[in-house]
Amino acid sequence: MATPGRKHIYFLFVVMLFVFIGTGIGVQRSVLAYEDIDEYMKKMKVLTKVLVTIQKNYVDSDKTKTEDLVKGAIHGMVSSLDRYSVFLEVDEAKEFDDQTEGSFGGLGIQIKVIDGWLTVLEPLPDTPASKAQLLSGDRIVEIEGVSMRGISIEKAIKQLKGEPDTQVTISIARKGETELIKKTLTRAIINVSAVPNDEQIMLDSSIGYIRLRDFTRDASEELEKAIRKLEDEGMRGLVLDLRDNVGGLLDVAVSICDLFLEKDKIIVSQKDCNDFETTYYSKKKPVSNFALAVLVNEYSASASEIVAGCLQDHKRGIIVGPVGHRTFGKGLVQTVYDLPSLEGARLKITTAKYYTPAGKSIDEQKGLLPDIFAQVTDEQRRAVHLAGKVGYLHPAQTGKKVEEKVEQEADPDKPVTVDEIFEKKEESEQDQVYDIELYTAYQCIKGAVLLQSNKESLYSLANPRN
Repeated sequence: MATPGRKHIYFLFVVMLFVFIGTGIGVQRSVLAYEDIDEYMKKMKVLTKVLVTIQKNYVDSDKTKTEDLVKGAIHGMVSSLDRYSVFLEVDEAKEFDDQTEGSFGGLGIQIKVIDGWLTVLEPLPDTPASKAQLLSGDRIVEIEGVSMRGISIEKAIKQLKGEPDTQVTISIARKGETELIKKTLTRAIINVSAVPNDEQIMLDSSIGYIRLRDFTRDASEELEKAIRKLEDEGMRGLVLDLRDNVGGLLDVAVSICDLFLEKDKIIVSQKDCNDFETTYYSKKKPVSNFALAVLVNEYSASASEIVAGCLQDHKRGIIVGPVGHRTFGKGLVQTVYDLPSLEGARLKITTAKYYTPAGKSIDEQKGLLPDIFAQVTDEQRRAVHLAGKVGYLHPAQTGKKVEEKVEQEADPDKPVTVDEIFEKKEESEQDQVYDIELYTAYQCIKGAVLLQSNKESLYSLANPRN
């Protein structure tokens, strides 16, 4: 094969120069010093030499197109940084936009790569994933028979998403099961609401419950609307549920914190590679001053940790989580850069670490430690998810009145079957399942409201020695 012409070499030079200088990879400072130019040019020549050698000698010429090799080089550079940085090609960049906008076609599951495996954080309500009874913690081992070991989150999403009414077969590993479970799901249009209507409710006459599922662009507005709605219904205390919320947009997290804090309070700060610090402050009065508890678990990450850490440090609310677990521990800020020379591709890289108002690095501490632990086992939590009881408490636990069901009189002439007997027993056991973590948070808030406590005394319930 002929040696690449000047046009190809020039293309490679321009792209590599952009990557090295524009994104700061391998550069200690944001501005390249004049005396370092020669050294970096030598490295650029090495990359060009590699390109020329491959294109001249590699046996399969279909794999040596200049643009493909350049993209491969960028993938390699970015993957060497950390597990969160990624080079998004055009179709992957579009999928990223779909996620932040809140509407896409797929299965309806929140997923994360954990320990090298694609892990289900939670199936969204009334989606193909929830109907197929996928559970939090399930690990997707195969998609259409192809192993998912070590796959990036972007590539996994690309395989799971697709046109509505098309099917995809996955194999999952579930804790407690000895064999893989194979499921075939039919894709559908997934419209993600940050605060679903059926997850903004009054638990009793004074305690509200809101589940924030995502940090999409409209999440702050949706949350504020839900808060005001519950206040109109008499809410004096709130349980804000951030469990399984893997985060999203930083500016949305800041806006959500602004709903709860007095003006001019530190929300979060971040430091970049040059130790340049950016601090975000609350800008307006809080929506109200009700008692607040925040539910988290080991899958509450990134923006969720910004919100929880901010409210914890300001003693605005208490953090409640399952015993034995911290939050996920992603204290990193990522920035997405457009790559015009690659026509729609983007670079998503870690550009800073963020710190809570008290200066805690969530990344270094490997997650937030809750103020109060709910005494619940992982098996009990899985049972709650399987029964669809996340956010559910027994009416007897909250004092809610429920209408008694009028049972039809049994026909004395109709024989009773064995199946009927055990069916009633199973229904009775199912009725006993409730959200233990939520009940723990509810008790804290209920006690504070009954005592007419303010936010400082509420926090002291969780930290009596402070």
